This record gives sequence, structure tokens and C-alpha cells, in this order.
Amino acid sequence: MTLDQVQNRREVLARWRWAVPVVSTAVLYAIAYFTCWAAFGIKIVESRVPYDFGLNLLLALLVFSVSRRVWPFLLLQTLYFAVFYGASALKIAMLGRPIMPEDVHNLGALIEILGAVGWVAIVLPLALLVGLLVFNLRFRARPAQAAWALLIALPLGAASDPSPLSNSLDKFFGNTPWDQRENFIWRGGALHLAQESLRALAVRRPAPTEQEVLAAIQRRAAASGSVEPLVPLGHRRNLHIILEESFWDPTALAGAGYGADPLDPRFRALWAQSNNTQGLSPAFGGQTANAEFEVLCGFPVNQIAVKFEFSMLRDVPCLPRILDGLGYRTVASHPNVAGFWNRYTAYERLGFETFWAQDALDMSDRNGPFLADRSLHRQVREKLQATDDGRPLFNYIVTIDGHWMYDAGDKRPPVLTSTSKIKEVGDYANMLHYKTRQMMDGIEQIRRDDPDAVIVVFGDHLPMLGRKFAGYVESGVLPDNFGAFTAEQYDFSAATPLLVIDGQNGPLDLGRIPMYRLPSVILRLLGEDRKTMFDLVQVPRSVIPRPLPDVMVTYQGSAPQQLCKQRTDSAACAEAAAWLDDALLLDQDLFTGGQHALKYLDRAPTVEDGLHATLQDN
Repeated sequence: MTLDQVQNRREVLARWRWAVPVVSTAVLYAIAYFTCWAAFGIKIVESRVPYDFGLNLLLALLVFSVSRRVWPFLLLQTLYFAVFYGASALKIAMLGRPIMPEDVHNLGALIEILGAVGWVAIVLPLALLVGLLVFNLRFRARPAQAAWALLIALPLGAASDPSPLSNSLDKFFGNTPWDQRENFIWRGGALHLAQESLRALAVRRPAPTEQEVLAAIQRRAAASGSVEPLVPLGHRRNLHIILEESFWDPTALAGAGYGADPLDPRFRALWAQSNNTQGLSPAFGGQTANAEFEVLCGFPVNQIAVKFEFSMLRDVPCLPRILDGLGYRTVASHPNVAGFWNRYTAYERLGFETFWAQDALDMSDRNGPFLADRSLHRQVREKLQATDDGRPLFNYIVTIDGHWMYDAGDKRPPVLTSTSKIKEVGDYANMLHYKTRQMMDGIEQIRRDDPDAVIVVFGDHLPMLGRKFAGYVESGVLPDNFGAFTAEQYDFSAATPLLVIDGQNGPLDLGRIPMYRLPSVILRLLGEDRKTMFDLVQVPRSVIPRPLPDVMVTYQGSAPQQLCKQRTDSAACAEAAAWLDDALLLDQDLFTGGQHALKYLDRAPTVEDGLHATLQDN
């Protein structure tokens, strides 16, 4: 072959080389599109496909320009479509929402939950994505230099002032924040991730100033109309709070056809004394730590991202720290690794003196991978007795037995039958049969040993019952996507059993109470009447809000009043949204900011305070 022929061949190959990203993007996009549709029922709207495909093609051309070899690029692109299309569709099927930017905060916990599967399904693909990108980069060729300029300039330019672009995309492609499944369908994977990433950047706010904090406190004081002094309901005594993993009453599922009641009859009788009180959780199917945060800190959570993971930068006077200041010994126990959901750091920030995690417990008595409740309750009781120093006790227990996937095994042979076609419906009930009996053994032991104690027992969230909420859909209690939920269905999805036992007075009837309101109730049962940070976010006088991810349900008493998708939906929604704005501002101040709000816990703000704050800001 002559030199001219070699040169011509190189030129032909160079020209055809640029067909690679075009063809690969078309083929992989088609595969991803039809996989989402056929396997998960997620069909991207045809009219949006050109935009979504175009963004993918632009990204492919830029990445291809900085790639040295073709085969790593193709593998990288395949993994990209598998994650941001296939995995998003799977997440929609399981949890109702696609992959979102805030999921980065939950990634470590998800990997630990899935165990070996998590390393194979999540860590390995992500490591390959990074490795294939980094080790295939080139820098010197002119196309590469131009591509690098765009790859750097485009995100930096968008991040510097994301609001205009975010607003433009919302206007053109639409935004339905209460239904992220719908957003994914009307955008596609690339557009959805780009749009939501811009939104995450656009909603970032600097730490509130003292003037902003003071204004929020004054608005809440005026809106709550609460001028009555706090009246203690009880006196100083021990406090036991037990969070029961995935604890719920599945007899609400008419289509389950259970042969017997899954719940222990002792719990039924005790719960009936409270008129079947229920706590309204911020979580559904997961995110246990968000329910914890509300019960311990008295502030609402309205997001999927777990609060403990990214917003616990300051020592805060939550319930444990308040009780520590009152002379209590504060102990938290949870049979998982200490760092899961960042609990090790979060518990210290909240004021727990002691944290017994997996490494401090005998983990031999397991149900599947999880420590059995009977062993957890026994070990905690024995450790508390062995280390008793005479101080009053705050004993906080987070169980893990009963976590999805509702393992049975030889220790828990099935005892209940179910006519449901959804496997998880039967598995969950059989798990609950054993769990509630061990739970009640623990509660009864506490009541025998400590009859005057305040005991709080609650479920963190409803269980996962199949893809697309199949177990709930089968019984007609929920639709298969959040976008179709009514106020009553959101209320149903948030409500878990709650027992608040006032010593020998027995269970209290609290109706249906948002979990963020529990710390104030607990403190009053312990005889505390001082103002705390929980009082900074008293609910408005005419409405009780239950914030949830991207929506809010308002209540009058214990009855759901309205589903608020936008603050303009009604006067009640506007009032609830204003309350949430102030609550989130004060939350930011207390947990990550300057903690200006703590100055006003012991007294009402005055005009002089406002003047002082203004001068400080200026």
C-alpha cells in the first residue's frame, strides 16, 4: 500500500469515526426508550424525544471529542443509558420517582441496604463510569480542546446563575413537582436530570441573616395566635421512644385476604385505648431517618433526601440535648452500622450521650440479615441496667427487624395465608406476625420495670409492597403513581400506628398527629413548660400542615382538608406554604447557619431586637 493510499484510508476512517457517537446514541437511545416502556411502563412522550435525544447526542459528541479510543466511549455511553434511563425507570416502579439530584445524599445508604447486590448494581457501574471517562480522556487535539472548553463553560455558566435557564426550561418543558414520574415521561432521562439539577442549584440559599430569622419568628408567633403559657401534662420520669421499622396495619388492604390478623392482639387492645392514634410521617416506603428527625427535632421534612445526611452541621437543642440539660442520661440504640444515614454524627449533633450501634451488640439472633427485635430489646435492657447511674433515662431505640425484603427463614415459618397476588403482601404480614409479638414483649417488659415511664412507639413509614405500589393498588387504596394521589390517599400513605403511653394513665388519644409535633407533647408529659425551638414552628391557628415531598396536605383536627400542590390552590394552602417557608428558613438557621433563633427562645422578640438585627446586617 502506498503512502497516499495509507493517508486516504486514514482520512476515510477519521471521517467515519465521527459517525460512531451519532449511531451509538441513536441505537442506545432506542434500546433505552423501549426498555423503559416494555419493562416498566414508562413511555417518554414522542414529541419530547427529539429534544431529549438531541441533548444526549450533544453530550455524546462532546465526550467523544475528548475520548482517545472508541470502545471505552461506547461502554461508557451504554452504562450512562443503563443508569439514567433503566435505573430511573426501575426507581419509578419501586418508589414512584426517578433518579433525582438529591439522591446523591442517599447513595451510600442504598448501597448498604442492598448489600452485595448494591456493590454489583451501583458501585461497580459508577466506578466503571468514572474509570472509563477518566482513563480515556485526551487533551491535545484541537477537537478535544474545543470540547473541553464547552464541557467546562456550559456547566459553569449555568451554575453561576441557574435561575433564568431553569425558569426557561420549566416554561418550555413544564414542571409538575408533585409528580416526578410525569416529569420524567414528559422530558426523558437527560432533560429531566439536567432540569432538576439546575433547579437544585437555583433554590440554594445563603444562611439566613438574623433579621430574616427574627422576621420569621415574629410571623409564626402572630400566625399561631398562641399566647397561653405551656401547661405541663406530667412530671419528670423516664422516657422510652421506640421506632418500629416498616410498622403498619395491613388489615387496611381489603384485597389481601389474610387468614388472620397479622398484629398481636395485645397491641390491638392497647392501641384501641388510644382510639387508634396515628402519626403522620414525612416518608413513604423508606427514608426512616426523616421520620426520626421530626420526632427528635420537631421540624418538618418535605424532601426525599435524608436530613441526617446533608444538613446536620451544628449542635442543636433537639429533644436529646434538651433532656441532657435537664439531667437525663440519653442513649440511642440501632442494630446497624453506626454511619448508616450518618447517624453516628447526627446523633451526636442532636445531643445523645451514648450510641449503641451494631458493633456494640451481639448480632447472632437474626431474621435474615437483621437483628431480631426480641434480641435488640433484651440487649438494650441489660446494657441499660448494667450502666445505670441513677439519672433519669431517655432510651431511644430504632429497630431494623421487618425491613424490606421481609425475610422469613427457618426462624419465622409462614403462619398467615393471603389471597393477594403480590408476594410482598403475604410476606409482610407474616413478618409482622412475629415482629409485633416481639415488640409487645418489649413494651410489656418496660411497663413492668418502669410503670411510670412515658413510652412512645411508632412506625416510621408504610412498607414497600411491590412495584408501582402493587399491593396498595390491588386493594384500591392507592393509585400506581403519586400524580394521581388525592388528599385522602396522601393521608393514607403517611399514617402509621402511634402509641404514646402516659405511665399508669395509659395510652393517649392524639388523633392523627404530624410527627414533627410529637417532641412538644413529649416534653409536656415530662413536666417541661419552658419554650423550646419546637415552639418556633407552631402551626397556624386555622390549619395543620403535613409537608411531603413536593406537596402538602392540610388538616383540620385529624381530618385531611386539602391537597396543596401550589400555594395558590386556596387560602389554607397559602397559609400552610407561608408556615413551611418560615419553618425551612429557621431549620437552615439552626442546623447549618448562625443559630440566631436560639437568642429568642426565652423571650418574645421586641422592636429593639429588629433594630439590632438590621444594624448588624448592614
